[in-house]
Order: sequence, then C-alpha cells, then structure tokens
Amino acid sequence: MEKPLKIVFVLHNPAVMRSFEKVVRYLCGLGHHVKVLHGYAYLDQPFKVDRALKACQSELSNFESRPMLSRKKWLRLSNVREVVDYANYFRPQHPAPWEARRWRRSILKPFNQLFKKTAIFNKLLASKRIFNTLKRIERVLPLDQDVLLWLKANHPDVVVSSPFILPRTSEIEYIQAARALEIPTIAVVLSWDNLTTKGTFHSIPDATFVWNDALAEEATAFHDVPQDKIFITGAPVFDFWFAMKPTLNFDSFCHNIHISADQPYVLYLCSSSYIAKDETSFVMDFAKALRDHPATKNVRVLVRPHPLNAAIWQGLEYEYLAVWPKEASWVDTPEVQQDYYNSIYHSAAVVGVNTSAFLEAAILDKPCVTIITDRYKSKQASQGHFRHLLTADFLEVTSSMPESAAVIATILSGQDSKKEQRLRFVRNFIRPHGLDQSASNILAQGIESVALRKQI
Repeated sequence: MEKPLKIVFVLHNPAVMRSFEKVVRYLCGLGHHVKVLHGYAYLDQPFKVDRALKACQSELSNFESRPMLSRKKWLRLSNVREVVDYANYFRPQHPAPWEARRWRRSILKPFNQLFKKTAIFNKLLASKRIFNTLKRIERVLPLDQDVLLWLKANHPDVVVSSPFILPRTSEIEYIQAARALEIPTIAVVLSWDNLTTKGTFHSIPDATFVWNDALAEEATAFHDVPQDKIFITGAPVFDFWFAMKPTLNFDSFCHNIHISADQPYVLYLCSSSYIAKDETSFVMDFAKALRDHPATKNVRVLVRPHPLNAAIWQGLEYEYLAVWPKEASWVDTPEVQQDYYNSIYHSAAVVGVNTSAFLEAAILDKPCVTIITDRYKSKQASQGHFRHLLTADFLEVTSSMPESAAVIATILSGQDSKKEQRLRFVRNFIRPHGLDQSASNILAQGIESVALRKQI
C-alpha cells in the first residue's frame, strides 16, 4: 500500500457522523488516518447524537475526533456570507424563494429588518451585478488564523466538509484555509434537501460529491458549482438498508411493540417540526378516516415520531393508534437501525407528509402514501426536494383523509400501482451506480482519489 493518507473530515455537528460512519470505517480499514472535527451537538436534544462518532473512536486505532475551531471574534464584515446565503434564494432560478425567511435571522441588524420589509430590495440584492459584488467582497475576508495554523501543523492530505452550506458554519473556514495552503478539498452534500433549503457555496472545493444526477443539476443551477467538479456517489446514509434483513416475524414484532397482530398496520412516519410542527391531530384524523372506511376499519396506525419532534406524542392515546418507539432516538446504532427496519418491513404501507423516510420505505419496496391538503401543502409541493418524489411518481398522492383511506384499502387488496416507479427511483436517486454498489465505498474511493490527486 502507498503511504497512509491523513484525511480530515469537518462536520457541522456530531450527528452528521451517522452518514459517514461506513465511509470512515472503509478508509481506516485501508490503513489511512482519519480525523473528524465537528461542531457542537444540539443542546436541547433529549438523546445522544454522537454514538456513531464514539463507536469509531473506541473501535478504530487510526481514528480520532475533536471539536472544530471557530473564530474567537466573529468579524462583522463576515456577515456578508449570510447576506449571500439569503440573496441566493431570490436568484431567478431558485425553486423556493420563500425559504429565505427561514435564514433571515442569521443576518445582523439593521440588514435583517431591511430585507424583511422590502421585497424590491430583495430582488435587487439577487441581481447578477450585486450578487457577484457580494461574492467578491466575501473572497477578500481574512482567513481564520487559528484554522490556518492548525492545518499547517497537521498537514492533512485532504479536507472533507459536510454539509458545508449551512448559515454561520465554521466548515467554510477550513475549506478556504485548505485551499490557500493548496490542500485538496471536498464538499459532500449531506442530504436530498440541502441544495434547496440551506445556504450556498461560499468557496468552490476541488470536488463536490452528490447522490445523483438530479442533485448534480441543483448544485450547478443554484450554487454555480462547475459540472466538472461534481461527482456522483449515491446516498451513503442509506447503505445499511440494503444489507439488512428482518430479525422478527410479524407476530413477534407486534408482540414486542405491544400491538395486536390480528390485523395489518400502516406506519405513519412523522416529519420534522419545520415541515409539520404538531401533526398529532392530522394523524388522528387519518386514523379516524381508516376507522370510517369498511375495508380499513380494523387497521392500526403505528406512529414513528421524528426524533427531533418526538415530545408532541408524549401521553397521547387514541384507539387503533400506537406510538413507537416511546423514546426519541437518532438512527445511528445497529440496534436502532434494526428496529426501524423491522417496523417498515412489516407494515402494509407507509404514510407521511414530507419526510426522508419515504426514501427508506422505497428501498424496502413499501407502498408510500402522502396526503396533500391545505394544512401542509406549502411544505410539500412547494419544496424543491419534495418535487423529486413527485417527479419520480412513486408516491400515492391523495388530497383528503377519506381518499387516503381508500388508497390504503386498495393496497391491502393486493394492488400496488407504484411498484415499478419505486424501483426506478431507488436505482436513479439512491444507488445510481447499481443496487449492489455501496455508496459509502464509492464516496471513500472518491475521497482517496482526490487526496492522491488522481482523476476520479
């Protein structure tokens, strides 16, 4: 083997490691030295998000982690980055300009109030001349000297950042400092929604890795990443779904989670608080619609809370509806992954508003049902990432609770009109290099190639 590489990952927070654990293990297995620098965990979460990080720390001798550095004094001038993030939403090609409101609070006053009150100013801000001027100002911001010194002292062969485009992130400091030192740099787009709901690229790395062709197009169209710097890997975070098998039969699984095995159940997969806020009444309306339909009146609804929005389900009781798991948990250990896998595997169908769990259900070839009503329409069809699901046409799209119950009844009868579309979506969106090709391994090999300055 050639001399072992020194690979540095700069991750927004410890939870991001869930997507890179298999990548890190692959690279360490080749003998390379991997160091993960991470931001801080969300302070208000009732569960651990660093278990994947700690597992690698305890099991891999050539792996280490530590918090990333951040500016001791945040230069007010550097707020131009947040202005650029905000302005990017108003560029003519962006699919969701209304998302700018979500990030406006990152901008210092008085600019925040100006952008809030003046729609014309927002459009002017995103004009090509002003937007490019902001980018030029941004490029003359001084490098973070502590980060620069750290990179000089550790001299890695490559710096890998993810997700790289969140507002007020320290990851950009490492990429810019590494580029100044002529260290190869990589950005990895973390998830399917990052390119339409987060910030933008403040520096173009030597390589940007995305899941598929659709996200590659977004990187170029919305963030000006050159096509020749974009490489497709598939979705590493979903690799474990392709390797797992059920560990319990239907009766045993139902017994374990304390629901009756006499009837099938549909799995309601909850969305984040940003998408759905408190969706308890929405789910109960869905459960009632099933009760009112003669073919689904005995079907149970098993609710899986979103780990970042689980508190809304505490103490809730409703006939023919069960909530499991009771405690919020990040899906980052083999045990939690297996429980989650079993819950989808044994369901008759999955239902939700707008969630990445639809992607996971598609991998397991489960019928997927979404309900688009006025309550959540703005967080569904109006979201750039949700449009990928609509374009792929693998969802059963309904517009009312009674219609969703009728669709569930059809699925229970054995009809599955979207099976072919689900498989096509998984092949194109999740594993474009082949269903038997690990996206984590492809990403790891790409990182190795960039570090060795080889052609990918």
